[in-house]
Amino acid sequence: GEPEKYPVKPPKKVKPQQHGNAFWIERGDAVLLVTRPGTGLLGGMRALPDDGWTARSDGSGLADTASWEHAGTVRHVFTHCALDLAVWHRTAAAGEQLDGEWWPIDRLDEAGLPTLYAKAAQRVLAD
Repeated sequence: GEPEKYPVKPPKKVKPQQHGNAFWIERGDAVLLVTRPGTGLLGGMRALPDDGWTARSDGSGLADTASWEHAGTVRHVFTHCALDLAVWHRTAAAGEQLDGEWWPIDRLDEAGLPTLYAKAAQRVLAD
């Protein structure tokens, strides 16, 4: 009797809210990038180092905030979850050994970062 009411869309499922941290580490004119694990969200892609957040769990956090500066938080929505990613930055200590590749900051747009990490990089570079 009331065709304008059909079809009825089911309510959208609430996405889990996750929290994580990303780390911008500079050395000279370069930033440290890593390759994410091959499986899971953004699998095998270049990224800023992070604390191990996933679609199913929060990251492990940041144990020592004394040497880090908080650049802000970026929000991103995936098909599986929503993520609030706190972005921290610092300069690498002289002689500090870190796993990853040093990418020139002025060529960061060539690194192929996924949108989430590109937004995190923009947060740091905006300061």
